[in-house]
Amino acid sequence: MIPSLDRDRPLSLYIHVPFCSRKCDYCAFYSVPSAALREGEKERWLKLVLSELDAVNREWGKRYETIFIGGGNPGILGVDALGAILTKATENGLSRECTVETNPENLTDDFRRLEPMLTRISVGIQSLDEEVLRTLGRNSSKERSLRALELLPSLPFDFNADIITAVPGETVETALSDISQIASYNPGHISLYCLSIEEGTPLSQRAVPIGGDAEAEFLERGWALLQSLGYEHYEVSNFAKSGKRCLHNLVYWALGQYIGLGAGAESSIGYREVVSMRENESLTGYLKAPEMTCSRLTREEAEEEYLLTSLRTKDGILKKEYEERFSESFDSLYSSRLCYLDSSWYVDSPERFFLTEKGFLFLDRIILEMAMGIGL
Repeated sequence: MIPSLDRDRPLSLYIHVPFCSRKCDYCAFYSVPSAALREGEKERWLKLVLSELDAVNREWGKRYETIFIGGGNPGILGVDALGAILTKATENGLSRECTVETNPENLTDDFRRLEPMLTRISVGIQSLDEEVLRTLGRNSSKERSLRALELLPSLPFDFNADIITAVPGETVETALSDISQIASYNPGHISLYCLSIEEGTPLSQRAVPIGGDAEAEFLERGWALLQSLGYEHYEVSNFAKSGKRCLHNLVYWALGQYIGLGAGAESSIGYREVVSMRENESLTGYLKAPEMTCSRLTREEAEEEYLLTSLRTKDGILKKEYEERFSESFDSLYSSRLCYLDSSWYVDSPERFFLTEKGFLFLDRIILEMAMGIGL
């Protein structure tokens, strides 16, 4: 039994594929490069995920609102294995949106065989500049990325392109060139991330962040360019053409229900009471005995998580929804904290509270100030 599952609300599905051909130097997500795999582990993983998914299917008994297969690099599994996962995942009906992540080098015309189960492909381009790719330690090239970008418009799916900016040694002009070139292939959705140099990664041993002011210039000019090209800035790092927002990510940002399967996958279940679950973050441990650790969030923890996710979006927090969920008025909890914030960072109306684009640049500080009011 899945604890605290609210059957009256939608449930989304996330499957974490931990495999990649080679781990990129900036990557801090859990993944296992091909050279570290033991014989048969990939096949055992697939069999186990399908078994877990079958159990969840039987308990839920309805279609999943959205499906997302992420990683790692799910494309490395190949179309046959992805097809087996999607066939099982859509056993109770097709989802509103189904996304598979892949690296450019793994995208082939065979992906069209996954229609109609698959509706969206997310491709990790990151950059079209060879020097930037070398700095990132990216297992890709401009040539491979361009081949993928040329193929994507011919496939029967929406597609998203990931771009990383503010890379040490990169110029703003290079970043804007990346955005312009990638946008010329007309992806419905673009994710623009500022590079985070995580402790313990190979990149952290040879590079330092470029600094807040420099990052802000990359972001502000990149945001302006994307909006001039017809993309809505609907979340801090995400831009979409009309009707092309990522429905699965909107579940995360609304603190909706989703179940995660696979080594390192997380789940969040419930509404007024939220239970967070996590699979064993070790492929060896997962294959030996898959087990989710569960923790019930306190009301204060759930409210803080809701702030952290909802304020990432252009829509922000609907005050009526907040009161229904937490049985408290948003205004009574937070109005006294707003005096600590620059008034240009947010809009506070009777119906909702949301951040301006300038406020997005100070998101962490805003969350910290507002979270200090929780539980007082």
